[in-house]
This record gives sequence, structure tokens and C-alpha cells, in this order.
Amino acid sequence: MRSSSNRVLIISGHHFADAPRRVDLHFIADQLRAEGAAVDFLICRLSPLSRFIRDGRYKHARTRPINSWSRLDEGLEEFVWFAPFHPINLRLGWMNDIVAPLYRRYGHFLPKAVIDRLPGYSHVVVESGPSPLLTRYLRRHAPNAKFIYHAADRLETIRVHPCVIEELNRTLPLYDQLRIMAEAMRTDFACQDKVVFVPHGISKDIFDNAVTTPFQGERHAISVGDMMFDGSLIETLAVANPDWTFHLFGKKALPLQPRGNIVVHGEVSFATIVPFIKFADIGIAPYRPGAGADYLSQSSLKMIQYSYCHLPIVAPRFAAAGRDNVCAYEPDDPVSMRAAFERAKVMDHCAIDTSGILTWGEVVDRLFHSPEV
Repeated sequence: MRSSSNRVLIISGHHFADAPRRVDLHFIADQLRAEGAAVDFLICRLSPLSRFIRDGRYKHARTRPINSWSRLDEGLEEFVWFAPFHPINLRLGWMNDIVAPLYRRYGHFLPKAVIDRLPGYSHVVVESGPSPLLTRYLRRHAPNAKFIYHAADRLETIRVHPCVIEELNRTLPLYDQLRIMAEAMRTDFACQDKVVFVPHGISKDIFDNAVTTPFQGERHAISVGDMMFDGSLIETLAVANPDWTFHLFGKKALPLQPRGNIVVHGEVSFATIVPFIKFADIGIAPYRPGAGADYLSQSSLKMIQYSYCHLPIVAPRFAAAGRDNVCAYEPDDPVSMRAAFERAKVMDHCAIDTSGILTWGEVVDRLFHSPEV
């Protein structure tokens, strides 16, 4: 299929274009490229400040070409933008107020090599994070592109600088579409006519083709990702279930203390993780409580992947709405945590409904090829 999107720019303050840890933007890019489109990633939220704030991306960024376009594959290029500064939430109101005027000019420092390409894009995808600070500058140089705000997370939940939230609200009219992945986020936006609910897809063929289990024996639970990772849940379940093995995937997904039945895999490729998910017995989504985090019940990609593989899911109650296969617990309540895991042990895997789960092709069709966009 030939894509109606000729060249797409994806702006992310979180993910490199070829990172081992794959998120929805990577799968969307793969689908667009398979349809014949070219995809560029602009990686922001990097500056000399990154070195001093323990940003795990800094070390990786220094191994890449900086401030120039780099070809990674056929139809895939990346620009790692190392700016003079980038917006950081300083946590103190008066300090945030002082730096806000400077942060609002973040887009003023966009490199010429990026600006020169902007007129040629058919679509610009702006990911939640610091990227909304760039929208008015990008729109000025890409007047004919379709702008999509990719609301992967609530800005309050990921604790961006307050001026980013203000700028997003001011620039909502500049977007053609506001893509949410959870209905709980719909009322977050004033421009309701532009809001489109398109949940995550998954690579069904990759899961379907995984035929070899990586496990020895039975009773394996898996946790994928480290966003808002709550190690206390893993500690509680591991102690209460010594005959189960708990597999943790993610750079910061670490147990409170080493235990013989906890295996820390770190950050690995998506292809490595797939068979672990498919052949696990229980999926775990150990989210810590956070501001407005209720949207995670629908927007969590791992929970969709768990569901496609017919796994019961253990997740906090605030992230459990709308999924019949979630066994919910109350955060910070060990009794509730253990009870949720016990319910997951006896759930009928075959009864878990997967009919509403999309492919990435269906996601791209709705986002890029529908008449509204």
C-alpha cells in the first residue's frame, strides 16, 4: 500500500529513533515506511544540562551524530538536537517562574537544518513532553503540514515544566488532530472537535509467530517497562510467592532488594521481550500513583500486549478501568496486592477478549489516512 503521507516528522523528547525499547511511535514509523513514506525523528530535550540531571539519554546521545541529520535505514532519518538549554521542571514555583520566559523561546533555537526541511513534511507528530514548546515555530515553517498532537501522557503526570502545559493550551488551534489513547483524557482538551481516540495497536504477527517459550518450568510473571515503576509491589509478590519467578524488563525496573525468584533483564529489544510476554502466566503493571494517572488503564501499551496474549493483569486500581482481565489492588496495601495476585492465578485465560485490539496498520489508517486528517 502506498502511503498518502509523503514525509512525516516525529518530534520526541523521550525516544531515539532506533532505541532498543520500542514504543508506539516506533511501530507507527515502521508502518508508515512499509507504506512508502519517509520518516524523520527530531529528538529534543537534550542540552548541556542533561549531563547534570542524571538524564539516562545523555550518554546514548553522545554516541550519535549531534545537530545533523543521520540516516539510520531506508526511509528513516534522525536529528539529535543538542540545544543550548532545554526546559526542566525545577519543582519550586518561584524558580519555574523565573526561567519560564526563556523556556518559551526554546523553539527559537531550532537548527537551520531542521527548519529547511519543514516545508516538505506532509505530517508533523508532536509527542507529549517538552515538544509542544516547538509547535508555533514548526507551524510557521510547515504551513501545509497536518499537525497531530500525540498525547502519550498527561503533561501533569510526567511533571513537565508548567509553561509547557500553558503553551500546549495556547497552541491547540494550530493542531489538526489531538490523538488520545485513553478516553479518560478526552476532557483534557478545549478543542473537542479535534480530539480523536485511537488506542495503541500491536504487532500481532510478531506475537503470533513466537512459538518457543523462554521459560523453564511454570509460574512466571512478567513486568515490562519502568514508567512510574513501583518496586514495592514486586517485593510484596515475590516474598508471598516464592514458587513464582518474576521477570523485570526496563532500565529502571529494579527490585527493592535482590531475591532468588526475581530476574532483572534490563532494557532489551522488543523481539527479545515478545516470547516472554506470550508465554508468561501473569502480566504485571506496577504503576506508582501519580497525578491524573487514571488514563493508563487504556493507554498502557504493555497492558494491551498482555491482553492480546490472554494474560491476567495485576495493576493498581487507578489503572484498571475498562479491562475485565485486570485484577486490581490498592497501592501501598500489601494485603490487597497479594489478593490481586491470587485472583490472577485462577483467572481463565481463554475468556480474555482480544477482539478490540488494533494492528499498527489500523492505527496508521485512522491517524494519517482518514478524511479528517
